[in-house]
Amino acid sequence: MDERYASLDCLTLWGGIGCGHRFHSAIDNDFRKFILNQIDEARRVRQERRKDRNLRNVIKSLSERGLEIVDKLTGYDENDVVGLTGEIVMEDFIVDLSFEPVFPKWRYSGTSKSRGIDLVARKRFGDDWELVLYEAKHLHDEIRNQRAELCHNSIRSRFKTGMEGFELDKTRFDLANILGKMGDSIRLSEAAGSDATLIREYRNLISEGLSKDSYSVNVVAFADAKHCNDTTFQRSVTEIPIPLQVGRNHSANLTLIESAHLEETTEEVYAIFAGAF
Repeated sequence: MDERYASLDCLTLWGGIGCGHRFHSAIDNDFRKFILNQIDEARRVRQERRKDRNLRNVIKSLSERGLEIVDKLTGYDENDVVGLTGEIVMEDFIVDLSFEPVFPKWRYSGTSKSRGIDLVARKRFGDDWELVLYEAKHLHDEIRNQRAELCHNSIRSRFKTGMEGFELDKTRFDLANILGKMGDSIRLSEAAGSDATLIREYRNLISEGLSKDSYSVNVVAFADAKHCNDTTFQRSVTEIPIPLQVGRNHSANLTLIESAHLEETTEEVYAIFAGAF
């Protein structure tokens, strides 16, 4: 199919508070290379962050042991590869929807294991911007040997976990933490004589959304298409409690992306990036 993400279904959830969306995608050779390049970029970010942290430890301790740690960097484990792949594909997905990434967490941390919201984005709403928060849930091991008729149970569980992660106080804390990181980026940019206008605009939008609890939340689950059938999506979004504490002015959405070749691509990424850098 010509579209990378083809919409297949849409359901109204929780009496109109939110929606469920179903998409199909296919990972071709070009997109597989894109994912590999992005994982490699994440690896470089992670390596630089760890070198910087270890260098501070060396200066503090002045020990030979610390000097050795600088060069001994561990690689990704399977969970990190799965998480990073999901976050990278999710960023590509929201760009395809004409949303603008504001804070993709993996680009700052180089790992999927860092705490906080996976992706903060914005979209046009009339003359204003709307703040949109995303959590990625990439199902891999838990459905690898599962029959398609049971796959919805695992997806529903991940949807529930993702929505619980947007509980009001936790989201406030996570957004405040992002504001701090953006403030650091602004100061560094200004010190280097770079233009910080856009990141300041992003920061102001997040600050406003935080002060008013005004944002929409989205949990995006990724599963290999071979594990899904025509009933998987509708069954996966049933019996999920209404998300009452995700902001006063909000909507909440659940999206399932059934992706052809996702499983083999994830395994290929792991084979390349697991272990030592």
